[in-house]
This record gives sequence, C-alpha cells and structure tokens, in this order.
Amino acid sequence: MNASRISEQYEDGVEEFLQFAQSKGQPMWGKYFCPCVKCGNGRHQTVDDIRTHPICEGIIRSYTKWIWHGESPNTVDMSQAKERNVEIGNPIEEMIRDLGQKGFQQAHTALYDTIKIDSKKPLYVGCTSFTKLSVVLALVNLKAQFGWSDKSFSELLMLLKEILPADIILPKNHYEAKKILCPVKMQYEKIHACCNDYILYRDEFAELDCFPVCGVSRYKLKNGDSSVHLNAGNPRPAKVCWYLPIIPRLKQLFANGEDAKNLTWHADSRKSDGLL
Repeated sequence: MNASRISEQYEDGVEEFLQFAQSKGQPMWGKYFCPCVKCGNGRHQTVDDIRTHPICEGIIRSYTKWIWHGESPNTVDMSQAKERNVEIGNPIEEMIRDLGQKGFQQAHTALYDTIKIDSKKPLYVGCTSFTKLSVVLALVNLKAQFGWSDKSFSELLMLLKEILPADIILPKNHYEAKKILCPVKMQYEKIHACCNDYILYRDEFAELDCFPVCGVSRYKLKNGDSSVHLNAGNPRPAKVCWYLPIIPRLKQLFANGEDAKNLTWHADSRKSDGLL
C-alpha cells in the first residue's frame, strides 16, 4: 500500500487484494467496491477496472481492514483499537484548544462551553468509549472518507438511534451533526438594494420605498400594481445584497495560533533583502 505505484510490489499487492475480494467478497452483478482514492469504496467496478484504478488513482491508505471485501471487522486487536481512539481524540483536543484561544473564547463563550460539554458528555448512560462529540466526529470522518451522501448519512443516524439505547444523544440528521462540529456561524447582513444598482437602502436611504432618481420600487409588486410605495402585509424586497463583515472572519482565522503565525508570515518572517 505504501510502495510506489509503478513497482512490482504494488502490483503484486493489488493482485493479492483482488484474489481476496473474489474469494471472500460479495459482488453485485459481478462488480466489487473499488478502494481507489476516486471511488472510495462507494462505487462498484469490474475486476479489470479495480486492477487499474489503484495504480492510476492510488488506494485509500487507511483501508487496511478490507471489511467491504469480505474481511471480518471483529478481528481488531487492542493496539489497533487504541490507535483509532487516539486518532479520534486528537482532533477533538485540537478543536477545543483552537476554540479556547483567549480572544476567540471571549467572543464566543457560549459556543466554546457547548463544545467542551459535548466532548465530555457520554453517548448514552454507561458508555465510556464515546462522547457525543467524538462519535459525531468519527461518523463525519467516515462520511468524508467513503463519499456518503448527506441523505445516506442522515438515514444512518436514524438507524443508529433505533438500534442503540433509547437515551442515546446522536443528532437527528446531517444538518444537526454539522452544527455540533461547526457551531460558529459567521455574521452576515441582508441589505435591500435598488434594482438598477443605484443605492443600498441603508443609512439615509433606509426608510425609502423607492429611489427618487429611477423611481423603481424597493419591493416586489403584485400583478397589476403600479404603486411604488409600501404595500400592506409583508412585502418582499426586489433585490437583496448580502454583506459579509470581514472583521469577524479575520478574528476566527486568527483564533488559531498556528494559523495566525502563517497569516502573518509575510510581515514577520519573510526575508526583506530586496530580492524576489
């Protein structure tokens, strides 16, 4: 797996894998899951295609237990299990450490506390192996690794909630899982705009229903309505400008010490010798 893709050793490994898959795996219409980087065990391919894909595209390096090709998932020794737990734990510690940077924590105290609580909350009563945050992170990693769709991920979460104890605290769907891992929402402002791009309805223009120069209504008009003034009910703006403030985004980028170091490299570490 780690050998050069143009070496005989790599080709022999691919052939060994194919022989194992054909003897142990369960094909679908004569096709097997392809473990190449492009297919990610999410697409069925013929044996000939699987023979060429790992050589052309490369194989998933983390796919050392061939569970999609007939190998039993129960033959994992303790050292492998501990290694997986370390792989899951480190990103959680990094996430909390990053969110715990002093300036960022002050700006998002509630969000920081939520993530810290989720990292310690057991998945269900009596569970000592996973927390709410660690299991969501592990499942999202699998989703990305094997190319699951958002819908299939949500269906998996629903199935797990039915299989596991009733007091399990898994998210209901992919959207809620993303909110657990990415709770910090960037601020934005929606500003009404003139259809002809003359003005934004803010500051001194905030109370206008139309722009005096072009006379076009600020709001969408109903059929047959020629009025440019505010209609009763809940009028819909004819055009909206989404304003994304830059300062909160810069604050989040600089919340991580390592990222801040990289962002300031040109100013702090670049050689100023007058040469390119």
